Amino acid sequence: MKGTKLWVVGILALSLTACTEANIEKVNSKPSPSAAATSEGKSAAPSASAEDKESQTSEAPKTEIYNLGDSIKFDDMVITVNGVRESKSQIFTPDEGNIIILVDVTAENKGDAEENISSMLQTEVVDGDGFNYNLTIVDDAKGSFDGTVAAGRKLRGEIAYQVPKDASLEFIFKQPFKSGQAIWKLK
Repeated sequence: MKGTKLWVVGILALSLTACTEANIEKVNSKPSPSAAATSEGKSAAPSASAEDKESQTSEAPKTEIYNLGDSIKFDDMVITVNGVRESKSQIFTPDEGNIIILVDVTAENKGDAEENISSMLQTEVVDGDGFNYNLTIVDDAKGSFDGTVAAGRKLRGEIAYQVPKDASLEFIFKQPFKSGQAIWKLK
């Protein structure tokens, strides 16, 4: 009985400490004209009233969708979705009505410790209806987006997904034991 209690306490402690919020921010964003004016000591806009501030804080935060080429700092990793292309594999062919896309992704470690990257655990492709698509295998992918990234180093590779030909798609990067995700519009 004592061993069972220790197991329960251990699992509870692990689950509570592992579920933290990821720090996600855009790296290569250019300041808006109003932000530039504010940083020069000029007022960008009149101050909002108390009613306006209350209505702003009561709205749910909107999920930001990034574009191809945008670099997003995800804790100590900078993730960039460089592009997407259709696989031309002659060995592995998609099912009828589908295509295989290759998502070109770079992870750059800006931290002091090595980081592990797993395309299976940390990435997803979803369509406009919320359907999630599985990784697939192709013979024409460049590199692999799986491995260990030492401090100050980069890892770049293409990840293959079989998706409907005309679907609107998003690429998602996340950490398995943290909340939060970065989302890029693919097409």
